[in-house]
Amino acid sequence: MNSNRVLIFIFFVMLQFISIASIALEKGGLIIRGGYTNVDIAADNGNIAAVGDSGTPTLTFTYLVTENLGVELLAGLPIHHSIYDKALGTGVKIGSTKHLPPALMFQYYFYPGPRFRAYIGVGLNHTVFFKETATGPLSGAGIELDASTGLVYQLGMDWKWKDNLSLNLDVRRWNIQTTAHVTGIKSSSLSTTLPDQLVFDVPLDPLTIGLSLTYEY
Repeated sequence: MNSNRVLIFIFFVMLQFISIASIALEKGGLIIRGGYTNVDIAADNGNIAAVGDSGTPTLTFTYLVTENLGVELLAGLPIHHSIYDKALGTGVKIGSTKHLPPALMFQYYFYPGPRFRAYIGVGLNHTVFFKETATGPLSGAGIELDASTGLVYQLGMDWKWKDNLSLNLDVRRWNIQTTAHVTGIKSSSLSTTLPDQLVFDVPLDPLTIGLSLTYEY
């Protein structure tokens, strides 16, 4: 959450250096946004394990179907997360994973003011987990996380900088819920503490805040 606050603070500081300019949209236009997104995992993600926050560079492409309606595809590099123990109350790192959450969004752009343009969006994401690894006291066991499909809700705004360039702040709430399968625990140092296999739900439901530079064709 602290990283999200830092990104918002940087965004509003940068606004002080942006001059007022028109920020209208045109049908058939293309909007490309590239920047950095902080991923803040929901605090209440189960009683067995906790998943740490992360961040990643992101890139989005939006095609304007009309002056107000856009279709956006979000892409990014794999996001790395550490996994920590909660069941035994130690809080030590017991694993890690990477995931890709591509999302297809449908956006509505409000009529712009002289300085900024706001938009909202809703879409669908399919999150795939890979390179799950058990570490620390769980070393020797295996971890697998199921893929997840869910809704994404979006609120964003662009501040015109110059020509075709704008500064963008993007906030999204993701519905990402996976099931964890931990096997071969008898091969780890927790063999006398836990059963050989565990299956449990992990509701991630992250809040993401991104700061990007926008280019419009």
